Amino acid sequence: MVVLLLVAFAGVVGVKYYTSMGMRALERRLHSVQADLYSVKKQRTNKDDEQKGAAKDEEAFEERIRSMKEIISDLEYRLTTAKEVEPATF
Repeated sequence: MVVLLLVAFAGVVGVKYYTSMGMRALERRLHSVQADLYSVKKQRTNKDDEQKGAAKDEEAFEERIRSMKEIISDLEYRLTTAKEVEPATF
């Protein structure tokens, strides 16, 4: 009976040791995944910020181009009306 008790005790200790080793490995993997997730989130935040800055710059350039086109069309209109008025004054 004592031998059976010692075998059962050794089995329980073995199972607990095996379980603790598995838990330790699982915790290491979990911490590794958490660290990777944090770095990916940080990279995504940085890329989003870069994209917002690029979008803002692009919007400013589009506004400049739009205003230049308006100025050019206004100048073309003024030049065509000036040419039409010029012959009438002679």
